[in-house]
Amino acid sequence: MKSELYLLNISVSGIKNIKEEVRLDFYKKTVDRDFDPERYRVKAIYGENGSGKSAIITAVKIFQDLIMRNNYLSESKTQGFLSQIVNKTTQTLCFGCEFRSGLAGGQTSMVYRYSFRIGRNKNGIYELQYEILQSKNGSYANNNYKTVYECKNGELGYINSTDHLKELMEKVTLNLLPIHSFLHLFFANTEKINELADFKADEDRKILRDMLQCAYFLIFLNIYIGEEDQHERYFLQRSLQEKGLGQQAFMEQFLEYASSWNAFSAVNEKYVTKHYFEKYKKSVEQLTQFIKIFKPGLVSIDIDAKEHGEEYVCELNLNYGDYVINREFESTGIKKLIRLFDCFVAASGGGIVFVDEMDSNLNDVYLCRLIEYFMYYGKGQLCFTTHNLDPMAVLKENRNAIDFLSNDNHLIPWTARGNASPENCYKNGMIEDLPFNVDASDFVGIFGE
Repeated sequence: MKSELYLLNISVSGIKNIKEEVRLDFYKKTVDRDFDPERYRVKAIYGENGSGKSAIITAVKIFQDLIMRNNYLSESKTQGFLSQIVNKTTQTLCFGCEFRSGLAGGQTSMVYRYSFRIGRNKNGIYELQYEILQSKNGSYANNNYKTVYECKNGELGYINSTDHLKELMEKVTLNLLPIHSFLHLFFANTEKINELADFKADEDRKILRDMLQCAYFLIFLNIYIGEEDQHERYFLQRSLQEKGLGQQAFMEQFLEYASSWNAFSAVNEKYVTKHYFEKYKKSVEQLTQFIKIFKPGLVSIDIDAKEHGEEYVCELNLNYGDYVINREFESTGIKKLIRLFDCFVAASGGGIVFVDEMDSNLNDVYLCRLIEYFMYYGKGQLCFTTHNLDPMAVLKENRNAIDFLSNDNHLIPWTARGNASPENCYKNGMIEDLPFNVDASDFVGIFGE
């Protein structure tokens, strides 16, 4: 099964210092039957400190958490986080994305547009104020979107289904939409929905198809922002695998593809189910070969697995022959490579990956070689923020691969300018709204003469 999931664009507003909408495009404007993403798989976001680069990646993480994490908006930790991260002027966070999916079992490709808005209610609690999913045929450039469902102010306003399924979904989502996304509630209640809905009508089958496409998109989405390990995709994996939704053959085919690149056996997961432990061991063997490129003296990476019910609690120890060291006590650079390994596997195999500050603690030469690999051999997408200028020389060969974000949140895509290089234009203040007007003499009087 060939993966044809591709993120076309994301739009963000109302987060940190980003007030107005910032839209990040990964592909050209036209999406039709000639869709070819091969030269549009890698993107770097450059900008001054505080311009909002990390805010864009954080917004993608909030999108993933909103759908994958149970009770995300109900958690006091989330409310505290949102009170810090949501722009103080707008008081609302908006996110949207468009993605193309060819995972339709041989049917025509589809393009989906999803968006939500989070804002404070009268009690000062952040809640989901608006959510919409739309779809259109991905083979025609001028095809119009059709609404799949729309939720407003805590109610299911519209769903393109039979009355029977609409009534069922209204009951399932009653009083829950302010704190849960409709997508999350759909997957959390798949057993009940599968029991009470037969999905025989065309419109109900289309609803199911669209929901599954969104689930697959989220499973393929990987985000690295230096946080603790992510467990969110397991929620969707279990819902799809265990509860069926009447599409078992199709889902088994998908899950077989996902397992082929170990989507559910990440080496950075501390808790590994017994079902996936053998695949986890293969992932660690692959990690060993990866780290040996940078540390040839590495003999093996050993797994210290302790049984814990239906799971193993796993620790990784790097064996150098003369000594063994737990991964947590490795050098900062090696720890960073281990943490990024799952993202690299995903981007290589067909996943959609966001990495914040990919250049931190990585040697410039290694960084450029890794980027080159994903440009020429990767099957997925890799988007990262960086301050390192060296990758520009590699990225300029690809399309839509370099974006500059100004301090006023104006996004400037790099376009060829004769023989001018992007790194020289950037350093010399020749990128619109990005004047690097700092001189060495500006520090005189601060640190001394």
